[in-house]
Amino acid sequence: MYFHRMFDEVRRPNGDLDQVGDYKELMMTLDRIITQAPRFGGANNLVMGVPMYAVLAPFCNTPSGFNVFTNAKVNAQLHKIFDVWAEFLVSPESRYVLTTNEQCWFNPTAMDVMSQRLGTSFYDAWVCRDNSPDKHYGFTSWDDFFTRRFRPHMREVIDPDNPNLITAACEAHVHTLQSNVRAVDKFWIKGHSYSLSHMFNHDSFTPLFVGGTVYQGILSSLDYHHWHSPVNGVVRKTCLIPGTYYAARLDNDPDPDVVSRSQDFVTAIAARGLIFIESDNPVIGLMCFVAVGLGEVSTCEITVKEGDRLRKGDDLGSFHFGGSTHCLVFRPQTSLKPFPHVQPGKVLNVNSNIFYIENGTEN
Repeated sequence: MYFHRMFDEVRRPNGDLDQVGDYKELMMTLDRIITQAPRFGGANNLVMGVPMYAVLAPFCNTPSGFNVFTNAKVNAQLHKIFDVWAEFLVSPESRYVLTTNEQCWFNPTAMDVMSQRLGTSFYDAWVCRDNSPDKHYGFTSWDDFFTRRFRPHMREVIDPDNPNLITAACEAHVHTLQSNVRAVDKFWIKGHSYSLSHMFNHDSFTPLFVGGTVYQGILSSLDYHHWHSPVNGVVRKTCLIPGTYYAARLDNDPDPDVVSRSQDFVTAIAARGLIFIESDNPVIGLMCFVAVGLGEVSTCEITVKEGDRLRKGDDLGSFHFGGSTHCLVFRPQTSLKPFPHVQPGKVLNVNSNIFYIENGTEN
C-alpha cells in the first residue's frame, strides 16, 4: 500500500514527468543502475556517486515513502540489491568510468575539481599504481578508486605525541557540535538532535556518554573515505549495526535531497559502525567513533578489533561506494574545546587537530 502511495504523494514541480512514475518503472531503473558504475556529475552535484539515491530521493520525503524506507523487510531487499551492485563495483568491468571520456572521473573537468579541492594534482595527492589515465592510474575497479589513499605527505598528524590534542577522524565538512546530549531524545523531530541510546543501539557503554558531546562531519563522494584514529589508545569494542538506507526526517523543503538534511536523524537509524576507543589520556577516557552509511553507501568496513593499540592517525576502516557521515562522541567529563576553525560548513582535513583538552595531562 505505502509503496504505491508514495508515487502519488511525491512533489512534481511544474508537472515534472521525468521522475519515476510507478513501482514497475522504479524496478527497471534500479535494475539498470546495478549494471553501471557512478559517473562524475559535476562539482555541485549533491547526489554524485549515489545514483540510486538520485532516483529515490523524491520519494524519501513523503509520508508513505517514510513507511517504506523504515520497513525492515524493504531494507533487507535493498541490501540484497546492493550486494549484487557491489560485486560489479569491485570488478575490473567497473573501470569504464575511470577514463578521460565525458562524465568520467579522469576527464579534464573532473580532474580540475578534484585538484582544486586538494590544492595539488590528482597524481601527487593520491597513491596511484600507474601514472597514466589510459591505464586507469592503476586502479583495479570503481571501488578501488573510491577508497583510494592519500600519499603519506598529504595528511600527516601534527604533534602526534601531545595527548591533549584530538584529530579529525575523516576528511569532512563540519555539520555540528552539540553538548549535553541525552540518552533518549525525539530524534525524528527537527531540533531535538541526537539520541545516544539509538545511536549506540542500546550498547552497555551508552550511560557513560549521557550528557556528553557529539561532533558530526559529512563526507562527499569527492572526499577521502578512510577513517583514522583521533587519539592514542586501545580499542575497547567494535560493532556493525544494520539499519535503514533511505529513511529521512520529513520536511516541507522542495529540494528532494532530504537525507542530506537529516544528518542527525540518520545517526539513530541508518546502517552504521561503532568503534569505542579508550584514550591514553585519562581526561579523554573512553570515546566513540561512529561511521554512518547513507543511501547505497551502506558498507562500513571496520579494520580494527578489540584490544588493538592505536596511534593517532592509524587506520580504523573505511566507507564504500558513496557519500556518508560520521560522529565523534565524548563523555561529559571530557573538557573538550574546539579550535576556532571548527565551524559549520568548514572542511576539516583528516588527521588535522580539531579539539584540545583544557587542563589536560602532561606529555
